[in-house]
Amino acid sequence: MRSNRLAAMVVHAWLGLAIVSSAAAAGDWTPMNREQALEQTRSTQIDKRRLAYGRLAEIGTMEDIPVLLAALWDEEALIRGIAEQSVWGIWMRTDDPVADPLFQTGMQLITEDAPDAAIEKLNQVIELKPDFAEAWNRRGNAYSALGDEDRALADYERAIALNPYQFGTLESCGEIWMTRSNYRKAAEYFRRALDLNPNLPEAAEALHSLEEKLENDRI
Repeated sequence: MRSNRLAAMVVHAWLGLAIVSSAAAAGDWTPMNREQALEQTRSTQIDKRRLAYGRLAEIGTMEDIPVLLAALWDEEALIRGIAEQSVWGIWMRTDDPVADPLFQTGMQLITEDAPDAAIEKLNQVIELKPDFAEAWNRRGNAYSALGDEDRALADYERAIALNPYQFGTLESCGEIWMTRSNYRKAAEYFRRALDLNPNLPEAAEALHSLEEKLENDRI
């Protein structure tokens, strides 16, 4: 299921961030402020860029997302991977001491295949932080796990309205529209996701298949 794959991706992202943070604690870099990190992303040295992108996961803001998205096209796979982890790191921060544990619990409940309980927690997050896009995205995942595609799509569209860069949400929409046999609309969402992040193999494969179908069927 899509929600389970996203949950696994989140765990992978946080493991990556933990590695980066451990490197910092070990003295691999002197802690940078946000401006220094942004400046260092332009370095010609891969290690400096790696540390800068990793640092932005901790202290970056939504304003820095375009910089990180640009790095998703970097020729170095290491930079692409850390930049994507940093994007997720920024997106998943509520910056609220009350909402954050509720959100973390909601995500955990999704990984434990408890979507109803997850929705309850995420409802609380949305009530506290209605502009926090990732709460809408994760609640959409929970509704999708329940088979409620209409509610899932409604939440996904709200998440996209709040965060137009959310390639994961766009991919989720594409998958739902593909199951509904609306191939043109599905292709549109997959294409939008890949325009933001080319490192989405399942979306790329789905889009390729859909484009072939649309061409052959001339829909």
